[in-house]
Amino acid sequence: MGKWTRGLSVVAVGVASALLLSACGASTSTSQSIAQNLTAGITAQNAGLYASATEYYNKVLASDPKNATALYDLGDVDQLQNLLADAKARYLAALAIDPNFISAMYNLATIEASATPNDARVLYDQIISLSPSYADAHFNLGYVLIALGQKAAGQKEINEGVRLDPSLASREVTTTTTVHKATTTTTVHP
Repeated sequence: MGKWTRGLSVVAVGVASALLLSACGASTSTSQSIAQNLTAGITAQNAGLYASATEYYNKVLASDPKNATALYDLGDVDQLQNLLADAKARYLAALAIDPNFISAMYNLATIEASATPNDARVLYDQIISLSPSYADAHFNLGYVLIALGQKAAGQKEINEGVRLDPSLASREVTTTTTVHKATTTTTVHP
């Protein structure tokens, strides 16, 4: 599996989570600590320091066990290390807390695409219903649909992804058998 970048700014999500905690009665110092640990974790993760990133995210969970962002970020670290079963469990845990967490849905869909493409299709459909202009979701959905034998519908989704983000055109790949593609956040593979 290849390396990917996040589709949404997790730093912004982390700061927003801290603000929500503050608004819901959590102490300002706890909110600041959570935001600082999320930011430090993301910095470590982006530097490839996965053990350090994991420590920061676990500190967040020690303060706030239901922090969907920290669970998502732990899943991201797992996925970067090709620990797909662990990543999937973390994404599912994040989605149990926040069923509309698009980044968790997206990364889970990329894991599901090869083993259970219909599950990936359902996830991409959910993402698109929540964020109709998410180009990468349309694009990957197209390749999943083609893999499921729905070539016309798949090509329509690929075209929509490219219309929304013309840079995706350079990523299109076709073969005589199955079509699979990498997008900005992960790889969909056979």
